[in-house]
Amino acid sequence: MTLPHTRENAQSMAESFPHKASPRIDIHCHVIPEEFWKASDAGDSWFGASLVSRNESHYIDTDARFAGPIEPNWRLSVDERIALMDSIGIDIQVVSTPPYFFNYHLNAKEGKESARTINEGLLNLASQKPDRFSAFATLPFQDVNYAVQELEWAMASGMKGAELCTHVNGINYDDESLWPVFEAAEALGAFLFFHPHDPAGRDRMTSYYSANTIGNPLENTIAISSIISGGVLDKFPDIDLCFSHGGGYASFGAPRIDRGYKVREEASLNLSRLPSDYLKSIYYDCLTHGHTELSFLVNRVGIDRVMLGSDFPFDMGLDSPVDWVKSSELISETEKDLIIGGNAQRVLDF
Repeated sequence: MTLPHTRENAQSMAESFPHKASPRIDIHCHVIPEEFWKASDAGDSWFGASLVSRNESHYIDTDARFAGPIEPNWRLSVDERIALMDSIGIDIQVVSTPPYFFNYHLNAKEGKESARTINEGLLNLASQKPDRFSAFATLPFQDVNYAVQELEWAMASGMKGAELCTHVNGINYDDESLWPVFEAAEALGAFLFFHPHDPAGRDRMTSYYSANTIGNPLENTIAISSIISGGVLDKFPDIDLCFSHGGGYASFGAPRIDRGYKVREEASLNLSRLPSDYLKSIYYDCLTHGHTELSFLVNRVGIDRVMLGSDFPFDMGLDSPVDWVKSSELISETEKDLIIGGNAQRVLDF
């Protein structure tokens, strides 16, 4: 069933999908690699990442990011994690590594080794409670051939797809040298979940937590723009791409990007239609931090394109994502059910 992506049709679209018995699925939640904790407990580093103390708190120090302070829920046992999920009404988590363990800054060999170790750890967690967990792989994207091989291995091992950084060491996704991963993902039916890291302009956002509050949504926006304007979605029309944090500012800035398409030749070179139309071919998590903004996103891209995402266990996430979505007065109950689980159940085949 295909309907135009307008708010007038959103209710009809929502009701066309089965949703009443859908599990509540969080597609944006992280697990810090157990091998990192083991190395830290022994006083060692792990692929250059180490545990450091500052002002009576502990932080994770990697080459590309200083993360923390570490909170107790950063290192939960499987049973503790499930207990927390039960307390906030989450049936399934699709887990992925935190972005500071993408490890694209490592040499290719180390990147390949760390990615496989991380992915084996995620699979091990999921195997302990397969009815409660699934996983997105991380890929050693500093070497495209290695990244394709790891994606093939991950899909053969039962993972749902992969989590990618919003750039590859500063290279945007309109660079065709990166496209073999998209080609493989389309062929494999892999779901690609994009998460920001090391945002552009970070040197100007060193105060006020701005690199996270402003920089991360900006990173999502740059990645979406490069993918759309670079012609990725025309080249790979059946690929499933999803962006964290509601896609950043992309849906809100779409009219300005459309204006550029209309008045500047360089803005339309690779496109067959308006840039804003391509937004309806991408998926997004619900993590907009505002009900008005969530409603706007649904109106812009369609109710079938938004999924539950909490960013657990980090401070910029939603403490109780199901309750947060359900408390909105701006979207319908059927729309809420699709966001909370129906869409992910359909697209990720739960």
